Amino acid sequence: MPQLIGDIGGTRSSWALISSAEGDPRTLELPGFNPVTGDPSALQDALRQAHLGVEAKNGPLKIFAYGAGCGAKPRAERMRTALADVWPHAHIQVETDLLGAARGLYGNDAGLVLILGTGMNVGHYDGTFLHLPMPSLGYILGDEGSGADIGKHLLRDTLYGVLPEPVKDRLFPKGLDLPEVLEATYRSPRPQAYLASHTALLAKHLDETYVHDLIAARFFSLTRLLARCFSAQELQQVRASGSVAFGFQQLLTEALEQRGMYLTAVVRDPLPGLVAYHAQATL
Repeated sequence: MPQLIGDIGGTRSSWALISSAEGDPRTLELPGFNPVTGDPSALQDALRQAHLGVEAKNGPLKIFAYGAGCGAKPRAERMRTALADVWPHAHIQVETDLLGAARGLYGNDAGLVLILGTGMNVGHYDGTFLHLPMPSLGYILGDEGSGADIGKHLLRDTLYGVLPEPVKDRLFPKGLDLPEVLEATYRSPRPQAYLASHTALLAKHLDETYVHDLIAARFFSLTRLLARCFSAQELQQVRASGSVAFGFQQLLTEALEQRGMYLTAVVRDPLPGLVAYHAQATL
């Protein structure tokens, strides 16, 4: 039976199709979907247009979907329903994106797993199960150190006039329009992605003191929470996935080491590890 493995974030998703009739897995980069606040239509349309055709050609399809926002059963069911609209005869198993990151980064080993992308999530993986002493509060109340969190603070500092003018000119050469920012932040269908998009601007400006200090401060807020919620033994090894962890891994490493935590692996996308995990599970 062919297997389709999806790592689904709020902004983007990565997919791998494993079929015994083919060699290397076929991989796809598609839009994301978060069942807490998102609309699945963009992802559904992209999946239909991918023309995988696996059900018609090779029989039933088994889907392992690891999704952001799927920690509660109603939200996981919303993800399953969205995928079932595309493949009504498939066997669909929905898990959290954090479990996907844990399996992709650790396999059957143990350690702390951290997602830092558009949002943030963290837990301790014992090699089989996730332990989640720190609640996930989302981009308004939480998500410390995430793209949405950093972007929110950048926009706030810019609009309040805190951002130094030379940095503002480099980051926002056309300026910021307050009504547009408020509309996108409070009324757009994907406010997390909007906020996180501004974090991407910072990668080329780490030489600026403001940019360095902003990211370091948000990572400090994250590590302070980690130290409060997890034991010293659980924090000995940290592995992370996501665009923010990958793009700012040196600053993340420094922030963790200040509290005695050690970042031992960072990947932008846990999908290759997930493919290896599921391939091993079928042996």
